[in-house]
Amino acid sequence: MVADRPPFEDLYRAYLGRIYAYVRAQVASSADAEDITAQVFMNAYQAYARFEARNTTPAAWLFRIARNATLDHFRAHGRRERLRRTIEHQPVAEEDPSGVAEERIQYRALLGQVAQLPERQRDAISLRHSGLSFEEVGTLLKCSEDAAKMLYHRAVKALKEAVEKETA
Repeated sequence: MVADRPPFEDLYRAYLGRIYAYVRAQVASSADAEDITAQVFMNAYQAYARFEARNTTPAAWLFRIARNATLDHFRAHGRRERLRRTIEHQPVAEEDPSGVAEERIQYRALLGQVAQLPERQRDAISLRHSGLSFEEVGTLLKCSEDAAKMLYHRAVKALKEAVEKETA
């Protein structure tokens, strides 16, 4: 084993939840998210002998595999799934029913706005909110760290403007 590479089991334990959360935010069903996440870690395990920590972080490497697996899923199941998830995906309820209903309406509206963003901006938002640094987001999107920041900030600005327009 290479000295600068942690055991695969450590990566699995450390990133399973984050990878699943990222994938789940992309697809409509938890079953699909579980299947894709399993595929991500199978692919990662098979490629782990070639992973070199000096070229990228383990997080960026795993999220690249997750992003590619998610894109493969969309290619296989059609683009409509990305839009369908805005209807089916719901936040966890904790408060009174009327507050929860209002929160779900706002959440669905926000997801609808995110779905309208250009793909690279959607990816920047999803990856950044999965806990990756801008440098890692840039690596995954094959752009510089500054370009990843710009994609993210343009996406946030577009979302803010869309929300302001809806509430005006």
